[in-house]
Amino acid sequence: MCMSAIAVFISVLSFGSYRYFLDNKISQLAWTESEVLSRSASAFSREIGHIKRVTLLLRNSVNARLISQQAPASDQMASSDDWKARVADEFSRFAQTSRLISQVRWIAPNGQELVRINAQDGVITRVSESQLQDKSDRGYVKNAPRVGDNTVYISSLDLNIENQEIVRPFQPTVRGVVRIDGNMPGILVVNYDLTKLFELMRSFSGDGVNLEILDANGFWMLSSNKSLEWGGILYPQDARFNIATHFPEIWQEINAIDGLERIFDDNRLWGLLKLHIDEEEVVKEGTKVPLLYFVAQSHAEVFALWQRTMLATIVVIASISFLMIAWLVWRQIVVQFETYRLLKLLQQEKEQAELANQQLRLTNSRLVDLQDELVETSKLSSLGLMVAGLAHEMHTPLGGVRMALSSCKIWLDKESDLLSKKAAEGMNNSLSIAEKNLLRALEVVSSFKRIVSDRTAQETQTFFFHNVVSDIMFTYKPVLKKRPEIKVHIDVPQNIKMLGFPGIMSQILQNLIDNALDHGFQRLDKGLITLTAKQDADNLVLMLKDNGRGISPEMKKRIFDPFATTGRTNKHTGLGLHLVSQWVSVLMKGHIDVESEVGVGTTFTLTVPLEQKITEEEN
Repeated sequence: MCMSAIAVFISVLSFGSYRYFLDNKISQLAWTESEVLSRSASAFSREIGHIKRVTLLLRNSVNARLISQQAPASDQMASSDDWKARVADEFSRFAQTSRLISQVRWIAPNGQELVRINAQDGVITRVSESQLQDKSDRGYVKNAPRVGDNTVYISSLDLNIENQEIVRPFQPTVRGVVRIDGNMPGILVVNYDLTKLFELMRSFSGDGVNLEILDANGFWMLSSNKSLEWGGILYPQDARFNIATHFPEIWQEINAIDGLERIFDDNRLWGLLKLHIDEEEVVKEGTKVPLLYFVAQSHAEVFALWQRTMLATIVVIASISFLMIAWLVWRQIVVQFETYRLLKLLQQEKEQAELANQQLRLTNSRLVDLQDELVETSKLSSLGLMVAGLAHEMHTPLGGVRMALSSCKIWLDKESDLLSKKAAEGMNNSLSIAEKNLLRALEVVSSFKRIVSDRTAQETQTFFFHNVVSDIMFTYKPVLKKRPEIKVHIDVPQNIKMLGFPGIMSQILQNLIDNALDHGFQRLDKGLITLTAKQDADNLVLMLKDNGRGISPEMKKRIFDPFATTGRTNKHTGLGLHLVSQWVSVLMKGHIDVESEVGVGTTFTLTVPLEQKITEEEN
């Protein structure tokens, strides 16, 4: 009977251990797949944004070039070839600025190509008049922006096709399409070769996870098996190139997702992400935006091998444990009537209790060390976020300055003594664009310097609270652009002057805003975050309010406790609000209050002295 109980106990313990390690393995795979999907989606979205800006920049440059060199009305018909030559020259110069550009075309409203420039391995060629084609049946011509629409249409992702034949080696291509109005109306189409982008995303695969990309119909565009790629274009009727044939259950789940989802099926973990080619156009009503599916899947063979190894290890350990426990039980029964053994056992239990107490103190000390380490990690993570945001924001405006000033220099060199009124207006417009982007870049650099300086300073400083709020909100621009359904309202007077720690105030604001975005609102929720501040006697009263999902009464009681969080599965540590509480109450000698109601929203109210008095002991 005793041996049976031990066997049952070992079996239950072994099963629990297996489930624990299995869940941990799946969590590791899920984390790896999430990172792969996040990096690939970010790289793709960033490239599409760059394509839209470059297309608009080319349209503006061409318009300015035509205006500056426009012939009199009576000579326009006679100078058609000269007009096309100027456009071709501008296209050629522009194509040399980026290796992504494979073609630049001016298409008439009826779909007939008027000018086309091909770019291949740095070689720029103009297509002769006899080889220009009618593109009226192409989707990107039919879906081109309407007259007066200043937006860029991004076509679906496919392969580059010339003269009804697919270009080989394959060139994954998207097209930026923008309408050109004026005396020479038409459609500007820029082909972008995404071969390098696909090679980059293919490199994201690894560590037991493969990245694949599917079109809207389930055909592979990027696959671990290259023979399956682009079957939707090469063999549209062949179901062997469609994921629905190989994994029908996964395809059903893909059709039902809206965002990110994970599925564990047949010893394989699937990470599924639905992504529109142009996310900015999705929010517009009546706009049909091509979509893609990013799929990350683990290796079934590797996972099965891991399962077999883990089961064998657990069986061996369980067998050894059973033999050891059985022997200990038998030994205990033999000597249980011996008084000496009983006394010795009592002594051993006392020693074990003291050892457990010592281990408890050691664990507590390690927990404090871990908390300090997480605080430093949080600081570094925040600084890294700002660096990434700065690099992203500086890239485009400085590029715009370079192109606009380059165009201005060409006009001044060639037409300095023949500038007409329209030419002068075009030059002024380009200079305005350059000045606007340059000021924006300078603003990014200034804000970055202030934030980094504040967060690394160890002594008190005099500062205006409004500047801290402005700087931290500037770093949230990329985040808020991805969540347009969340609005942030700021009501902070500009004359609140403080003596204290601007870097700590910045991190407090960041933690409170992150808490509202991550916990107050779920994906696709609409809401409002309001940040208000006022001066009350010698104190700053700061209030951050959201109309999100609220906090449950049970969680509200321990919201400022360390490691208390509802987002453990999303890798939240539970230290954010605890650190805010410590900074406010211990460092700044203030206090923080929270009011929340489920389904209504949450309000954090901070009251801190305007001037921080540092004692000698604290120094």
